[in-house]
Amino acid sequence: MIQHSRVVQWLVTGLVVAVTLAVVLFLGWLRIYHMSQSILQEEAERQRNALERIVAQAENTLRGASPWVGRSCSEVSTSLQATGTLSPYFRSIWLVSRGQLYCSSVIRSSAALNMPLPADLVPMLTGTRALLVSSTPYVRDMPALALYVPTSATDGVLGFVDGIYLTETLHSVKTSDLAWTAMTVGNVSLTSEGPKLESAGIATRGAQVSLTSRYFTTSLAGSPSLMQSLATQQAPIFLAFGGIVAFLLGVMTFRHLGPAQFMKRQIAHGIKRNEFKVYYQPVMELATGRCAGAEALMRWHHPVAGLVRPDAFIPIAEDNGLIIDLTRALLRQIRNDVARGALPQGFHIGINLAERHLRDTTILHDIERYYGALNDTYPMVAEITERYVIRDTAAARNVMAELQRRGIETALDDFGAENNSIGYLKRYDFNYLKIDKEFLPVTEDDVVTRNICDSIIHLAERLDMTIVAEGVENEMQANYLRGRNVTYAQGYLFARPIAFDELVQFAIAHAGTGLTAVKTPATMSPLACATSLLSGTSPTSLTPRKAG
Repeated sequence: MIQHSRVVQWLVTGLVVAVTLAVVLFLGWLRIYHMSQSILQEEAERQRNALERIVAQAENTLRGASPWVGRSCSEVSTSLQATGTLSPYFRSIWLVSRGQLYCSSVIRSSAALNMPLPADLVPMLTGTRALLVSSTPYVRDMPALALYVPTSATDGVLGFVDGIYLTETLHSVKTSDLAWTAMTVGNVSLTSEGPKLESAGIATRGAQVSLTSRYFTTSLAGSPSLMQSLATQQAPIFLAFGGIVAFLLGVMTFRHLGPAQFMKRQIAHGIKRNEFKVYYQPVMELATGRCAGAEALMRWHHPVAGLVRPDAFIPIAEDNGLIIDLTRALLRQIRNDVARGALPQGFHIGINLAERHLRDTTILHDIERYYGALNDTYPMVAEITERYVIRDTAAARNVMAELQRRGIETALDDFGAENNSIGYLKRYDFNYLKIDKEFLPVTEDDVVTRNICDSIIHLAERLDMTIVAEGVENEMQANYLRGRNVTYAQGYLFARPIAFDELVQFAIAHAGTGLTAVKTPATMSPLACATSLLSGTSPTSLTPRKAG
Protein backbone atom coordinates (compact mmCIF):
# COMPACT_ATOMS: atom_id res chain seq x y z
CA MET A 1 0.00 0.00 0.00
CA ILE A 2 1.25 3.48 -0.87
CA GLN A 3 2.01 5.28 2.36
CA HIS A 4 0.99 8.88 2.81
CA SER A 5 3.03 10.76 5.42
CA ARG A 6 1.03 12.96 7.80
CA VAL A 7 4.31 14.27 9.20
CA VAL A 8 5.36 15.57 5.79
CA GLN A 9 1.89 17.01 5.26
CA TRP A 10 2.03 18.97 8.52
CA LEU A 11 5.67 20.01 8.10
CA VAL A 12 5.17 21.33 4.56
CA THR A 13 1.94 23.07 5.59
CA GLY A 14 3.73 24.72 8.51
CA LEU A 15 6.58 25.76 6.22
CA VAL A 16 4.12 27.29 3.72
CA VAL A 17 2.36 29.19 6.51
CA ALA A 18 5.67 30.44 7.92
CA VAL A 19 7.04 31.48 4.52
CA THR A 20 3.74 33.17 3.63
CA LEU A 21 3.76 35.17 6.85
CA ALA A 22 7.42 36.08 6.30
CA VAL A 23 6.73 37.21 2.72
CA VAL A 24 3.66 39.24 3.72
CA LEU A 25 5.54 40.87 6.59
CA PHE A 26 8.46 41.61 4.29
CA LEU A 27 6.08 43.17 1.78
CA GLY A 28 4.56 45.11 4.67
CA TRP A 29 8.00 46.37 5.63
CA LEU A 30 8.63 47.38 2.01
CA ARG A 31 5.29 49.19 2.01
CA ILE A 32 6.20 51.06 5.19
CA TYR A 33 9.63 51.87 3.79
CA HIS A 34 8.16 53.27 0.57
CA MET A 35 5.62 55.26 2.56
CA SER A 36 8.43 56.74 4.65
CA GLN A 37 10.40 57.53 1.49
CA SER A 38 7.34 59.24 0.03
CA ILE A 39 6.95 61.35 3.18
CA LEU A 40 10.66 62.23 3.14
CA GLN A 41 10.46 63.10 -0.55
CA GLU A 42 7.59 65.50 0.14
CA GLU A 43 9.49 67.08 3.03
CA ALA A 44 12.64 67.41 0.90
CA GLU A 45 10.66 69.16 -1.83
CA ARG A 46 9.10 71.49 0.73
CA GLN A 47 12.56 72.28 2.11
CA ARG A 48 14.04 72.90 -1.33
CA ASN A 49 11.13 75.17 -2.32
CA ALA A 50 11.51 77.22 0.87
CA LEU A 51 15.25 77.72 0.32
CA GLU A 52 14.75 78.45 -3.38
CA ARG A 53 12.33 81.24 -2.52
CA ILE A 54 14.98 82.85 -0.29
CA VAL A 55 17.74 82.51 -2.86
CA ALA A 56 15.54 83.64 -5.76
CA GLN A 57 14.38 86.76 -3.90
CA ALA A 58 17.94 87.60 -2.86
CA GLU A 59 19.21 87.10 -6.41
CA ASN A 60 16.49 89.37 -7.81
CA THR A 61 17.48 92.06 -5.31
CA LEU A 62 21.11 91.82 -6.41
CA ARG A 63 20.11 92.05 -10.06
CA GLY A 64 18.15 95.19 -9.21
CA ALA A 65 21.36 96.71 -7.82
CA SER A 66 23.53 95.69 -10.78
CA PRO A 67 22.99 99.06 -12.64
CA TRP A 68 24.86 100.79 -9.82
CA VAL A 69 28.07 98.87 -10.48
CA GLY A 70 30.74 101.17 -11.90
CA ARG A 71 29.14 104.29 -10.52
CA SER A 72 30.79 106.10 -7.63
CA CYS A 73 29.85 105.05 -4.13
CA SER A 74 28.81 108.62 -3.31
CA GLU A 75 26.14 108.44 -6.00
CA VAL A 76 24.63 105.09 -5.06
CA SER A 77 25.46 104.58 -1.36
CA THR A 78 22.09 105.88 -0.17
CA SER A 79 20.16 103.59 -2.52
CA LEU A 80 22.46 100.67 -1.71
CA GLN A 81 21.97 101.16 2.03
CA ALA A 82 18.20 101.40 1.63
CA THR A 83 18.12 98.21 -0.46
CA GLY A 84 20.27 96.31 2.05
CA THR A 85 18.10 97.51 4.95
CA LEU A 86 14.69 96.98 3.44
CA SER A 87 15.34 93.72 1.56
CA PRO A 88 14.80 90.64 3.69
CA TYR A 89 17.45 88.01 4.46
CA PHE A 90 20.51 90.16 3.65
CA ARG A 91 23.34 90.78 6.04
CA SER A 92 25.07 93.07 3.55
CA ILE A 93 25.28 93.99 -0.13
CA TRP A 94 28.53 95.02 -1.86
CA LEU A 95 29.49 96.51 -5.19
CA VAL A 96 32.54 94.97 -6.83
CA SER A 97 34.80 96.70 -9.32
CA ARG A 98 37.95 95.14 -10.76
CA GLY A 99 37.86 92.50 -8.07
CA GLN A 100 37.68 95.06 -5.24
CA LEU A 101 34.85 95.76 -2.81
CA TYR A 102 34.29 99.50 -3.18
CA CYS A 103 30.82 100.20 -1.74
CA SER A 104 28.74 98.57 1.05
CA SER A 105 25.17 98.73 2.33
CA VAL A 106 26.32 98.53 5.94
CA ILE A 107 28.77 101.44 6.05
CA ARG A 108 27.05 104.75 6.69
CA SER A 109 29.42 106.74 4.49
CA SER A 110 29.49 107.80 0.90
CA ALA A 111 33.26 107.48 0.81
CA ALA A 112 34.57 104.81 -1.53
CA LEU A 113 36.25 101.73 -0.15
CA ASN A 114 39.12 99.81 -1.61
CA MET A 115 38.80 96.38 0.07
CA PRO A 116 40.19 93.27 -1.60
CA LEU A 117 37.73 90.46 -2.25
CA PRO A 118 38.21 87.85 0.53
CA ALA A 119 40.23 84.88 -0.63
CA ASP A 120 37.38 82.39 -0.13
CA LEU A 121 35.22 84.50 -2.50
CA VAL A 122 37.74 84.79 -5.34
CA PRO A 123 36.15 81.76 -7.18
CA MET A 124 33.11 83.96 -7.77
CA LEU A 125 35.09 86.01 -10.24
CA THR A 126 35.68 82.86 -12.29
CA GLY A 127 32.13 81.52 -12.55
CA THR A 128 30.97 80.44 -9.11
CA ARG A 129 27.70 82.14 -8.21
CA ALA A 130 27.02 80.87 -4.68
CA LEU A 131 29.16 79.88 -1.71
CA LEU A 132 28.57 79.10 1.94
CA VAL A 133 31.05 81.12 3.97
CA SER A 134 31.80 81.05 7.69
CA SER A 135 32.35 84.83 7.97
CA THR A 136 31.57 88.04 6.15
CA PRO A 137 33.30 91.43 6.20
CA TYR A 138 32.73 93.00 9.62
CA VAL A 139 30.91 89.87 10.98
CA ARG A 140 33.11 87.02 12.04
CA ASP A 141 32.18 83.36 12.72
CA MET A 142 28.58 83.74 11.53
CA PRO A 143 27.80 81.62 8.46
CA ALA A 144 26.19 83.20 5.42
CA LEU A 145 25.33 82.34 1.84
CA ALA A 146 27.32 84.51 -0.60
CA LEU A 147 25.53 85.25 -3.89
CA TYR A 148 27.21 87.02 -6.82
CA VAL A 149 25.63 88.61 -9.88
CA PRO A 150 28.37 89.64 -12.37
CA THR A 151 28.04 92.62 -14.67
CA SER A 152 31.41 92.11 -16.38
CA ALA A 153 34.47 89.90 -16.03
CA THR A 154 35.70 91.83 -12.97
CA ASP A 155 32.62 93.70 -11.78
CA GLY A 156 29.36 92.70 -10.13
CA VAL A 157 27.10 92.75 -7.07
CA LEU A 158 27.88 90.59 -4.03
CA GLY A 159 25.31 89.81 -1.36
CA PHE A 160 25.41 87.84 1.87
CA VAL A 161 22.23 86.06 2.96
CA ASP A 162 22.40 85.70 6.71
CA GLY A 163 22.88 82.07 7.77
CA ILE A 164 20.36 82.56 10.57
CA TYR A 165 17.53 82.73 8.00
CA LEU A 166 18.79 79.58 6.32
CA THR A 167 19.16 77.71 9.60
CA GLU A 168 15.71 78.76 10.76
CA THR A 169 14.23 77.68 7.44
CA LEU A 170 15.92 74.29 7.76
CA HIS A 171 14.73 73.99 11.33
CA SER A 172 11.16 75.00 10.48
CA VAL A 173 10.96 72.34 7.79
CA LYS A 174 12.20 69.75 10.24
CA THR A 175 9.31 67.91 11.94
CA SER A 176 9.01 64.94 14.27
CA ASP A 177 9.34 62.77 11.16
CA LEU A 178 12.81 64.16 10.40
CA ALA A 179 16.07 63.64 12.27
CA TRP A 180 17.86 66.51 10.48
CA THR A 181 17.85 68.62 7.34
CA ALA A 182 20.76 70.22 5.51
CA MET A 183 21.66 72.66 2.76
CA THR A 184 24.87 71.94 0.83
CA VAL A 185 26.79 74.22 -1.50
CA GLY A 186 29.90 72.65 -2.94
CA ASN A 187 31.67 70.73 -0.19
CA VAL A 188 30.16 72.69 2.71
CA SER A 189 26.83 72.17 4.47
CA LEU A 190 24.61 74.12 6.82
CA THR A 191 22.25 71.97 8.93
CA SER A 192 19.15 72.40 11.02
CA GLU A 193 21.19 71.55 14.11
CA GLY A 194 22.87 74.93 14.41
CA PRO A 195 24.38 77.99 12.66
CA LYS A 196 27.75 76.48 11.81
CA LEU A 197 29.26 75.10 8.66
CA GLU A 198 30.33 71.48 8.38
CA SER A 199 31.98 69.31 5.80
CA ALA A 200 29.31 67.97 3.44
CA GLY A 201 30.65 64.42 3.76
CA ILE A 202 30.09 64.49 7.53
CA ALA A 203 26.98 66.67 7.73
CA THR A 204 24.94 64.70 5.19
CA ARG A 205 26.10 61.21 6.07
CA GLY A 206 23.06 58.92 6.26
CA ALA A 207 20.88 61.19 4.13
CA GLN A 208 17.81 59.34 2.85
CA VAL A 209 16.64 61.91 0.30
CA SER A 210 18.67 64.54 -1.54
CA LEU A 211 17.31 67.05 -4.06
CA THR A 212 19.42 69.33 -6.26
CA SER A 213 18.56 72.95 -6.97
CA ARG A 214 20.33 75.55 -9.08
CA TYR A 215 22.85 76.65 -6.47
CA PHE A 216 22.52 74.08 -3.70
CA THR A 217 21.46 70.58 -2.66
CA THR A 218 19.01 69.79 0.12
CA SER A 219 19.28 66.60 2.15
CA LEU A 220 17.37 65.07 5.02
CA ALA A 221 17.01 61.88 7.05
CA GLY A 222 13.95 60.43 8.74
CA SER A 223 13.70 59.96 12.46
CA PRO A 224 13.12 56.55 14.08
CA SER A 225 9.68 57.79 15.15
CA LEU A 226 8.63 58.00 11.47
CA MET A 227 9.07 54.27 10.87
CA GLN A 228 7.58 53.50 14.27
CA SER A 229 4.45 55.53 13.64
CA LEU A 230 4.01 54.04 10.18
CA ALA A 231 4.58 50.55 11.54
CA THR A 232 1.98 51.18 14.25
CA GLN A 233 -0.54 52.23 11.60
CA GLN A 234 0.20 49.53 9.03
CA ALA A 235 1.19 46.52 11.13
CA PRO A 236 -2.38 45.50 12.12
CA ILE A 237 -3.44 45.63 8.47
CA PHE A 238 -0.57 43.48 7.24
CA LEU A 239 -0.79 41.10 10.18
CA ALA A 240 -4.48 40.53 9.50
CA PHE A 241 -3.92 40.20 5.77
CA GLY A 242 -0.92 37.93 6.27
CA GLY A 243 -2.82 35.77 8.74
CA ILE A 244 -5.72 35.32 6.32
CA VAL A 245 -3.47 34.56 3.34
CA ALA A 246 -1.28 32.20 5.38
CA PHE A 247 -4.36 30.40 6.71
CA LEU A 248 -5.89 29.99 3.25
CA LEU A 249 -2.62 28.81 1.71
CA GLY A 250 -2.09 26.52 4.68
CA VAL A 251 -5.52 24.95 4.17
CA MET A 252 -4.90 24.59 0.43
CA THR A 253 -1.48 23.08 1.04
CA PHE A 254 -2.80 20.72 3.69
CA ARG A 255 -5.52 19.52 1.34
CA HIS A 256 -3.12 19.35 -1.59
CA LEU A 257 -0.83 17.13 0.45
CA GLY A 258 -3.72 15.08 1.85
CA PRO A 259 -4.10 11.39 1.09
CA ALA A 260 -6.49 11.89 -1.84
CA GLN A 261 -4.38 14.54 -3.58
CA PHE A 262 -1.23 12.61 -2.76
CA MET A 263 -2.71 9.57 -4.46
CA LYS A 264 -3.88 11.72 -7.39
CA ARG A 265 -0.32 12.90 -8.02
CA GLN A 266 1.01 9.38 -7.58
CA ILE A 267 -1.50 8.05 -10.10
CA ALA A 268 -0.69 10.79 -12.62
CA HIS A 269 3.02 10.05 -12.29
CA GLY A 270 2.34 6.34 -12.53
CA ILE A 271 0.48 6.79 -15.81
CA LYS A 272 3.38 8.79 -17.25
CA ARG A 273 5.89 6.17 -16.09
CA ASN A 274 3.82 3.23 -17.38
CA GLU A 275 3.50 1.69 -13.93
CA PHE A 276 -0.03 0.42 -14.60
CA LYS A 277 -0.26 -3.08 -16.08
CA VAL A 278 -3.23 -5.00 -17.42
CA TYR A 279 -4.22 -8.35 -15.93
CA TYR A 280 -6.99 -10.52 -17.32
CA GLN A 281 -9.53 -12.56 -15.35
CA PRO A 282 -10.87 -15.40 -17.52
CA VAL A 283 -14.59 -15.72 -18.14
CA MET A 284 -15.69 -19.38 -18.46
CA GLU A 285 -18.55 -20.92 -20.41
CA LEU A 286 -20.10 -23.14 -17.74
CA ALA A 287 -21.62 -25.71 -20.09
CA THR A 288 -18.39 -26.51 -21.97
CA GLY A 289 -15.58 -25.34 -19.68
CA ARG A 290 -14.40 -23.05 -22.47
CA CYS A 291 -12.56 -19.82 -21.71
CA ALA A 292 -14.75 -17.51 -23.75
CA GLY A 293 -13.27 -14.20 -22.77
CA ALA A 294 -11.60 -12.17 -20.04
CA GLU A 295 -12.20 -9.06 -18.03
CA ALA A 296 -9.29 -6.60 -18.29
CA LEU A 297 -8.24 -5.28 -14.90
CA MET A 298 -5.54 -2.79 -14.06
CA ARG A 299 -2.87 -3.39 -11.46
CA TRP A 300 -0.47 -0.73 -10.30
CA HIS A 301 3.17 -1.78 -10.02
CA HIS A 302 4.32 1.03 -7.74
CA PRO A 303 8.13 1.30 -7.50
CA VAL A 304 7.99 1.56 -3.70
CA ALA A 305 4.68 0.07 -2.57
CA GLY A 306 4.73 -2.82 -5.03
CA LEU A 307 1.46 -4.20 -6.43
CA VAL A 308 -1.49 -1.93 -5.61
CA ARG A 309 -5.07 -3.22 -5.81
CA PRO A 310 -7.58 -1.40 -8.05
CA ASP A 311 -9.89 -0.47 -5.19
CA ALA A 312 -7.04 1.64 -3.77
CA PHE A 313 -6.67 3.86 -6.84
CA ILE A 314 -9.66 3.48 -9.19
CA PRO A 315 -12.10 5.54 -7.02
CA ILE A 316 -9.49 8.30 -6.65
CA ALA A 317 -8.83 8.30 -10.39
CA GLU A 318 -12.58 8.57 -10.99
CA ASP A 319 -13.03 11.44 -8.54
CA ASN A 320 -10.12 13.44 -9.97
CA GLY A 321 -10.72 12.96 -13.69
CA LEU A 322 -7.72 10.66 -14.18
CA ILE A 323 -9.93 7.73 -15.16
CA ILE A 324 -9.88 8.91 -18.79
CA ASP A 325 -6.07 8.77 -18.99
CA LEU A 326 -6.07 5.51 -17.05
CA THR A 327 -8.56 3.96 -19.50
CA ARG A 328 -6.47 5.10 -22.44
CA ALA A 329 -3.45 3.40 -20.92
CA LEU A 330 -5.59 0.28 -20.47
CA LEU A 331 -6.78 0.34 -24.09
CA ARG A 332 -3.25 0.81 -25.41
CA GLN A 333 -1.99 -2.22 -23.49
CA ILE A 334 -4.99 -4.35 -24.51
CA ARG A 335 -4.39 -3.40 -28.14
CA ASN A 336 -0.70 -4.30 -27.91
CA ASP A 337 -1.55 -7.62 -26.27
CA VAL A 338 -4.50 -8.66 -28.42
CA ALA A 339 -2.91 -7.54 -31.71
CA ARG A 340 -0.35 -10.33 -31.28
CA GLY A 341 -3.12 -12.69 -32.45
CA ALA A 342 -2.33 -15.42 -29.95
CA LEU A 343 -5.84 -15.62 -28.50
CA PRO A 344 -8.62 -17.75 -29.99
CA GLN A 345 -10.70 -15.88 -32.54
CA GLY A 346 -13.95 -14.55 -31.06
CA PHE A 347 -12.39 -14.18 -27.60
CA HIS A 348 -14.20 -11.37 -25.74
CA ILE A 349 -12.33 -8.63 -23.87
CA GLY A 350 -14.28 -6.84 -21.17
CA ILE A 351 -13.35 -3.36 -19.93
CA ASN A 352 -14.90 -1.40 -17.07
CA LEU A 353 -16.31 2.05 -17.75
CA ALA A 354 -16.77 4.68 -15.08
CA GLU A 355 -19.61 7.16 -14.80
CA ARG A 356 -17.29 9.82 -16.25
CA HIS A 357 -17.06 7.82 -19.50
CA LEU A 358 -20.81 8.13 -20.01
CA ARG A 359 -20.97 11.91 -20.00
CA ASP A 360 -19.62 12.45 -23.52
CA THR A 361 -18.29 10.61 -26.56
CA THR A 362 -14.63 10.58 -25.50
CA ILE A 363 -14.70 6.86 -24.73
CA LEU A 364 -16.11 6.14 -28.20
CA HIS A 365 -13.24 7.96 -29.87
CA ASP A 366 -10.70 6.33 -27.56
CA ILE A 367 -11.95 2.80 -28.28
CA GLU A 368 -11.99 3.55 -32.01
CA ARG A 369 -8.48 4.99 -31.83
CA TYR A 370 -6.81 2.34 -29.70
CA TYR A 371 -8.84 -0.79 -30.47
CA GLY A 372 -10.43 -0.12 -33.81
CA ALA A 373 -10.76 -3.07 -36.20
CA LEU A 374 -9.58 -5.54 -33.55
CA ASN A 375 -13.18 -5.53 -32.30
CA ASP A 376 -14.18 -7.57 -35.36
CA THR A 377 -11.92 -10.42 -34.26
CA TYR A 378 -11.87 -9.97 -30.49
CA PRO A 379 -15.20 -8.35 -29.54
CA MET A 380 -15.08 -5.86 -26.75
CA VAL A 381 -17.62 -5.72 -23.93
CA ALA A 382 -18.08 -2.44 -22.03
CA GLU A 383 -19.07 -3.08 -18.41
CA ILE A 384 -20.91 -0.41 -16.42
CA THR A 385 -21.24 -1.07 -12.72
CA GLU A 386 -24.51 -0.22 -11.04
CA ARG A 387 -22.54 1.13 -8.10
CA TYR A 388 -22.19 4.37 -10.09
CA VAL A 389 -24.89 7.02 -10.04
CA ILE A 390 -25.18 8.14 -13.66
CA ARG A 391 -25.82 11.88 -13.59
CA ASP A 392 -26.70 12.53 -17.23
CA THR A 393 -28.95 9.68 -18.30
CA ALA A 394 -29.57 11.16 -21.77
CA ALA A 395 -25.85 11.35 -22.51
CA ALA A 396 -25.35 7.85 -21.06
CA ARG A 397 -28.08 6.42 -23.27
CA ASN A 398 -26.48 8.06 -26.29
CA VAL A 399 -23.01 6.67 -25.45
CA MET A 400 -24.31 3.15 -24.78
CA ALA A 401 -26.41 3.15 -27.95
CA GLU A 402 -23.41 4.29 -29.96
CA LEU A 403 -21.24 1.58 -28.38
CA GLN A 404 -23.70 -1.10 -29.48
CA ARG A 405 -24.02 0.46 -32.93
CA ARG A 406 -20.26 0.08 -33.29
CA GLY A 407 -20.43 -3.57 -32.31
CA ILE A 408 -19.35 -3.12 -28.68
CA GLU A 409 -21.71 -4.94 -26.33
CA THR A 410 -22.54 -3.71 -22.85
CA ALA A 411 -22.88 -5.40 -19.50
CA LEU A 412 -24.49 -4.29 -16.23
CA ASP A 413 -21.87 -5.16 -13.62
CA ASP A 414 -22.37 -5.89 -9.89
CA PHE A 415 -26.12 -6.32 -10.34
CA GLY A 416 -27.94 -6.11 -7.04
CA ALA A 417 -25.10 -4.51 -5.11
CA GLU A 418 -26.78 -1.08 -4.97
CA ASN A 419 -30.25 0.41 -5.37
CA ASN A 420 -29.85 1.29 -9.06
CA SER A 421 -30.40 -2.24 -10.48
CA ILE A 422 -34.01 -2.11 -11.68
CA GLY A 423 -33.74 1.55 -12.72
CA TYR A 424 -30.74 0.85 -14.93
CA LEU A 425 -32.44 -2.14 -16.53
CA LYS A 426 -35.40 0.09 -17.33
CA ARG A 427 -33.42 3.02 -18.76
CA TYR A 428 -30.59 1.28 -20.63
CA ASP A 429 -30.22 -1.69 -22.98
CA PHE A 430 -27.63 -4.20 -21.80
CA ASN A 431 -26.48 -7.41 -23.47
CA TYR A 432 -25.14 -8.98 -20.29
CA LEU A 433 -26.17 -9.00 -16.66
CA LYS A 434 -23.36 -9.78 -14.21
CA ILE A 435 -24.59 -11.13 -10.88
CA ASP A 436 -22.65 -9.76 -7.92
CA LYS A 437 -20.88 -12.38 -5.82
CA GLU A 438 -22.92 -11.32 -2.78
CA PHE A 439 -25.93 -13.07 -4.31
CA LEU A 440 -24.27 -16.44 -4.91
CA PRO A 441 -25.18 -19.03 -2.26
CA VAL A 442 -22.27 -19.90 0.00
CA THR A 443 -23.62 -23.29 1.16
CA GLU A 444 -26.28 -25.79 0.09
CA ASP A 445 -28.47 -24.60 2.95
CA ASP A 446 -28.28 -20.90 2.05
CA VAL A 447 -31.96 -20.80 1.04
CA VAL A 448 -32.43 -17.01 1.19
CA THR A 449 -29.51 -16.25 -1.11
CA ARG A 450 -30.59 -19.03 -3.49
CA ASN A 451 -34.07 -17.54 -3.78
CA ILE A 452 -32.67 -14.08 -4.49
CA CYS A 453 -30.23 -15.43 -7.07
CA ASP A 454 -32.99 -17.49 -8.68
CA SER A 455 -35.08 -14.33 -8.99
CA ILE A 456 -32.20 -12.43 -10.65
CA ILE A 457 -31.64 -15.29 -13.11
CA HIS A 458 -35.32 -15.44 -13.91
CA LEU A 459 -35.42 -11.67 -14.45
CA ALA A 460 -32.43 -11.80 -16.84
CA GLU A 461 -34.03 -14.61 -18.82
CA ARG A 462 -37.29 -12.67 -19.15
CA LEU A 463 -35.29 -9.68 -20.43
CA ASP A 464 -33.37 -11.94 -22.86
CA MET A 465 -30.02 -11.03 -21.28
CA THR A 466 -26.97 -13.27 -21.08
CA ILE A 467 -25.93 -13.95 -17.48
CA VAL A 468 -22.39 -13.82 -16.10
CA ALA A 469 -21.87 -14.83 -12.48
CA GLU A 470 -18.99 -13.10 -10.64
CA GLY A 471 -16.93 -14.32 -7.72
CA VAL A 472 -17.45 -18.08 -8.19
CA GLU A 473 -15.15 -19.71 -5.64
CA ASN A 474 -16.22 -23.37 -5.32
CA GLU A 475 -17.76 -26.24 -7.27
CA MET A 476 -21.01 -26.03 -5.31
CA GLN A 477 -21.59 -22.54 -6.72
CA ALA A 478 -20.56 -23.62 -10.24
CA ASN A 479 -22.94 -26.62 -10.15
CA TYR A 480 -25.74 -24.41 -8.84
CA LEU A 481 -25.22 -21.99 -11.76
CA ARG A 482 -25.02 -24.81 -14.33
CA GLY A 483 -28.23 -26.25 -12.98
CA ARG A 484 -29.95 -22.94 -13.73
CA ASN A 485 -28.45 -22.64 -17.23
CA VAL A 486 -26.27 -19.61 -16.36
CA THR A 487 -24.05 -19.10 -19.40
CA TYR A 488 -20.82 -17.64 -18.02
CA ALA A 489 -18.94 -17.36 -14.76
CA GLN A 490 -15.69 -15.94 -13.48
CA GLY A 491 -13.95 -16.23 -10.16
CA TYR A 492 -11.05 -17.76 -8.27
CA LEU A 493 -12.46 -21.26 -8.85
CA PHE A 494 -11.31 -20.92 -12.45
CA ALA A 495 -8.48 -18.43 -12.37
CA ARG A 496 -7.24 -15.28 -10.69
CA PRO A 497 -6.36 -12.25 -12.81
CA ILE A 498 -3.30 -13.22 -14.86
CA ALA A 499 -0.83 -11.64 -17.28
CA PHE A 500 -1.54 -11.83 -21.00
CA ASP A 501 0.93 -14.62 -21.77
CA GLU A 502 -0.67 -16.75 -19.05
CA LEU A 503 -4.10 -15.89 -20.41
CA VAL A 504 -3.12 -17.19 -23.83
CA GLN A 505 -1.98 -20.49 -22.35
CA PHE A 506 -5.10 -20.68 -20.20
CA ALA A 507 -7.43 -19.96 -23.15
CA ILE A 508 -5.76 -22.65 -25.28
CA ALA A 509 -5.85 -25.16 -22.44
CA HIS A 510 -9.57 -24.41 -21.93
CA ALA A 511 -10.53 -24.13 -25.57
CA GLY A 512 -13.54 -26.43 -25.38
CA THR A 513 -15.06 -28.20 -28.32
CA GLY A 514 -14.28 -26.61 -31.66
CA LEU A 515 -12.34 -23.67 -30.21
CA THR A 516 -8.77 -23.35 -31.51
CA ALA A 517 -6.10 -20.77 -30.86
CA VAL A 518 -4.96 -18.52 -33.66
CA LYS A 519 -1.21 -19.03 -34.04
CA THR A 520 0.96 -16.41 -35.72
CA PRO A 521 4.71 -16.20 -36.23
CA ALA A 522 6.53 -14.07 -33.72
CA THR A 523 7.76 -11.74 -36.45
CA MET A 524 4.32 -11.02 -37.91
CA SER A 525 3.09 -7.44 -37.46
CA PRO A 526 -0.16 -6.63 -35.61
CA LEU A 527 -1.79 -5.69 -38.93
CA ALA A 528 -0.76 -9.03 -40.46
CA CYS A 529 -2.05 -10.80 -37.35
CA ALA A 530 -5.44 -9.13 -37.72
CA THR A 531 -5.54 -10.04 -41.41
CA SER A 532 -4.74 -13.67 -40.57
CA LEU A 533 -7.44 -13.74 -37.96
CA LEU A 534 -10.06 -12.26 -40.25
CA SER A 535 -9.27 -14.72 -43.04
CA GLY A 536 -9.20 -17.81 -40.80
CA THR A 537 -11.89 -20.32 -39.99
CA SER A 538 -14.39 -18.92 -37.52
CA PRO A 539 -14.60 -21.08 -34.39
CA THR A 540 -17.48 -21.32 -31.98
CA SER A 541 -18.03 -17.74 -30.81
CA LEU A 542 -19.59 -16.04 -27.86
CA THR A 543 -22.77 -14.46 -29.17
CA PRO A 544 -25.09 -13.24 -26.43
CA ARG A 545 -28.70 -12.48 -26.95
CA LYS A 546 -29.48 -8.80 -27.42
CA ALA A 547 -31.48 -7.00 -24.81
CA GLY A 548 -35.09 -6.64 -25.75
